[in-house]
Amino acid sequence: MPWDLLILALIAVVVLFQLYNVLGRRVGFKAEDKPVVPKSEESEGLFNRPGQEPKAQPERLRMPNLDALKARDAHFNEVNFVEKAREAYEQIVLAFNRGEIEGLKDRLSESVYEVFAKAVEARGEQKAINVSFVDAPKTDLDQIDLKDDRALVRVRFLSELLYEMADPDGGEPKKAHRRTAEFWTFQKNLKSPTNPWILSRVEAAKA
Repeated sequence: MPWDLLILALIAVVVLFQLYNVLGRRVGFKAEDKPVVPKSEESEGLFNRPGQEPKAQPERLRMPNLDALKARDAHFNEVNFVEKAREAYEQIVLAFNRGEIEGLKDRLSESVYEVFAKAVEARGEQKAINVSFVDAPKTDLDQIDLKDDRALVRVRFLSELLYEMADPDGGEPKKAHRRTAEFWTFQKNLKSPTNPWILSRVEAAKA
């Protein structure tokens, strides 16, 4: 056998041996390698066998004082409250920017109404000709406090407003965006379930 063919044959043997070392081994994790875990009631989770009753899922962490508030006010529902708070937030913000706060008296505490009224008076005619929300405000229930017969629920709002300002030179209205992050605290007198929730405090929040 010529030497060159012998050398090529030896090289082929070496290459094939190396390929076997790599490809002949089981590398990685395959489906058949999954360990068999015995099914138990805990491992069934949301997927139950036909005819079985759904297993109760662990209850999520509840906000402090939520159950105490529900015990005092049977009509309180956190999901509905957040939605109503968002609606109130939108209506109050838009009315304030229009300077139409007279109709908000029954929805604001005396102190909040006075602050709003002074701000509207100080602003005078320097107000936007149109104000709108870019998107629905993000609304989160932040804190619940109970003080004697009062319930105080703090809600965080993140919003972006679009202002259209009149051009002093008579040109097209100028537009400006403003993002806000605020805590609004609503309070209710729990002596009667028919008492309304009113806005009692407004403060800045972190976005």
